[in-house]
Amino acid sequence: MSKSSIPFMVATGAALTAATGAVALPAPIRASSGCTAGKPSVLVHVAGFKRPTGNVKVSLYGSEGRWLEKGGRISRVNITVTGREMDICIPVPSPGRYAVAVHHDYNVNGERDRQDGGGYSRNPKVSLLNPKPPFSKAAFTVGNGPSKVGVRLIYRRGFGVGPAVS
Repeated sequence: MSKSSIPFMVATGAALTAATGAVALPAPIRASSGCTAGKPSVLVHVAGFKRPTGNVKVSLYGSEGRWLEKGGRISRVNITVTGREMDICIPVPSPGRYAVAVHHDYNVNGERDRQDGGGYSRNPKVSLLNPKPPFSKAAFTVGNGPSKVGVRLIYRRGFGVGPAVS
């Protein structure tokens, strides 16, 4: 799948980029106003940040066969965390079934490590031994307008995973 960079603006006015697949999509937007009536999109409500620091990466998938595979995502947004909760709007190519994976890069080192958190759309149960849920547990339907989906972040805690403890 070829990738291109599409510039977009967030509420703070900082320019960022989002990688997309073969389908040209409008740029992701960090405000709920970016989800326009009559256009398929996903408003992802990410909650439970351990601290309002670091970056958050939201990846959109549209196929069970490509779910969580390298190069399998349709779109990815990587932006600075601005609070304990964030709404991120991602346009989708057409109505259908999609799933979202979120990664909180807590220490902004660009890698997945013990301090980072993550989660999936519809908040399926995961564990250290089973960290990747099936597509069917995270998938949701998008129609001709915006669809809302929530992601509650979880972090490593001892020998398990769970919401951040403040």
